[in-house]
Amino acid sequence: MFNNKISKNIIDLLNLISSSRFNTYLVGGCVRDIILGYTPKDLDILVEDEIDEFSIFLSTSLNSKVIKFQNHGFETFRIINTKTKLNIDITKYSNGNDGLLNDLSMRDFTINSMAISLNEGHFDFNDIVDPFHGLEDLNNNLIRYVSKDSVLFDPLRLLRAVRLSSKLNFNIEENTKKYFMTNSEKINIVSNERIRDEIIDIFALNNSSKYLILMEELNILNQVFPEIQVTNGINQGGLHDKDVYMHSLATLYFIENIINENLFPEINLNNSIFAHENTIIPYIKLAAFLHDIGKPDTQSFIQSRTRFISHDEYGSKISEKITTRLKFSLKVKKYISCLIKNHLRLGHLISLPDMPSDRAIRKLSRDCYDVINDLIYLDFADYLATSQNNFDNYLDHYNDLRKIYFRIMQFRSDKIEKYDKIIDGKEIMEIFGLNEGPEIGRVLDAIQDDIINNGNIKKKLKKNDVEIIAVNFAEIRSKV
Repeated sequence: MFNNKISKNIIDLLNLISSSRFNTYLVGGCVRDIILGYTPKDLDILVEDEIDEFSIFLSTSLNSKVIKFQNHGFETFRIINTKTKLNIDITKYSNGNDGLLNDLSMRDFTINSMAISLNEGHFDFNDIVDPFHGLEDLNNNLIRYVSKDSVLFDPLRLLRAVRLSSKLNFNIEENTKKYFMTNSEKINIVSNERIRDEIIDIFALNNSSKYLILMEELNILNQVFPEIQVTNGINQGGLHDKDVYMHSLATLYFIENIINENLFPEINLNNSIFAHENTIIPYIKLAAFLHDIGKPDTQSFIQSRTRFISHDEYGSKISEKITTRLKFSLKVKKYISCLIKNHLRLGHLISLPDMPSDRAIRKLSRDCYDVINDLIYLDFADYLATSQNNFDNYLDHYNDLRKIYFRIMQFRSDKIEKYDKIIDGKEIMEIFGLNEGPEIGRVLDAIQDDIINNGNIKKKLKKNDVEIIAVNFAEIRSKV
């Protein structure tokens, strides 16, 4: 059962704990991960009674800081160990085996309700304390509640089940699923910060679209995103072959896949931390899911055509309300709002009868300077998700996107070079009598409008590159 690839740092740490005089157990999700052969990022330690003394012993031994906080009403000590890059949470139990069993009975799911003894100078990964048959569910790829009361003790577990299902590719056991469906509204008593963190974790993993469909099935999606729920059944007509809701899920599906398949190799979205210790990936995926959220409130019918005039601007404002409610950072709030507000602009330029003018390209570059790479991905995913016809005839749109991208990059390169050769900010200040500030940049941009001619770089895409991700979107829905 035990996979011996667990890191030496963790083995050494567990040896240290097991050699101490304290009665301790390794418990929770870290036991599950070890059984599955993963090195856990966090450890949960249960200590009998002497929590203060044990916390001092362990923090001193690791030369690490310790903080004290309340976790679900229980006093918890957290040791932040920079050497092992682990967070170690320590909680207390009393009354020997009865106390251990009581602790495990209050945990969320059977696969998280197992323990490994760290007593008597040794530990054995194959000797599992498993009173609720977590090993059986682990072998059957099932997520099952320990008890109904344990779920209601912390309703975030309704959402955590979805995240675990996504992370482990497990199914939620049928009785557990039915109970979640009838109690989904209880998620609303959980703090928005904790809901936000679970949502980020879901969007950070692959197949987010599949697990949002699972959230819908459990009646959780409409609790977390009531604004997206009203897009269900909003028919679009025209080029679209899906309603707004299914189009939003399809856009999320395609943006996940084109990022994974690296269809724009010159655009790197994984090169730095963006927010909440994540790259930009979960946030561009969230923007893709919400990009048409303004359509229900802007729907109109003009000459027998369905129109959604200004849904981009309206949707950006709705997204700000959502991200504010869920306590996202101001940086994330502005980023998602900006993508939604500008998600039509590339498609509009491509739809023009002639190639976009240099002026139009420069304006797009200035207005969307920091998000142009992300808009390329969002536009292509939006295009593929619009209809089967678009998917079957994507190559021209893809090449047009690349042409615009390379024109923008050439413009920016020329801009830097010609600034150096022609004029700089100090000279602008002297000529126009200006002080330092944003006005200098606006003057420089105006000058560039007259002096820069953009290049046009072309690069072909092989047809089978996109067909790699040609899994029928409806198939995802049917399998959940």
